[in-house]
Amino acid sequence: MSAGRITPWAIATVLVIVLAGVTGWAIGAGSANGKGDTRSARDEGYSAGYDLVFEKAFRATSSRGLKEGASRGSRAGEKTGSREGKSIGAGNAAIEEAVNSQKDAEAAASSAESEIAARQANCGIVPAAPSWCPTSEELSAYREAVKAAKEEAEKAAKEAEKQQQQQQQQPGQGNGIN
Repeated sequence: MSAGRITPWAIATVLVIVLAGVTGWAIGAGSANGKGDTRSARDEGYSAGYDLVFEKAFRATSSRGLKEGASRGSRAGEKTGSREGKSIGAGNAAIEEAVNSQKDAEAAASSAESEIAARQANCGIVPAAPSWCPTSEELSAYREAVKAAKEEAEKAAKEAEKQQQQQQQQPGQGNGIN
């Protein structure tokens, strides 16, 4: 409870109790004729006044206090629930992100394992590079490149032979006489 809300109730309750005590003391003091009688009459009057006022004050303050406490508790519960809900939601998002990350890692591992399996089948096939383990696509591309290079080399050799034959067929150029 805030000080602004509790102060009027506390002041009213204390004033009612003090008023009851003063009333009881005044009643008790007037009927006594000695110090002992005065004191006992004052105490009895105070007790009677206190009991009379306490029940009324208790009923009024307890019902209002219950209503106020219930509404404050409800508001505080909403705030706390909202705050905790956000924390729980953030935790769930982190868990989902971790699960997705784990799935991505498993997919990458599976992809790596399949590539290793594809390369292992072709290890040592290429005589020029025995430690190279190409995939089937890389191996076929390599073989195509080797085949194309051999064809080019054969064409170049045939061209060289043709040029050599042409030079031999031309008279006078082969023996150095012009």
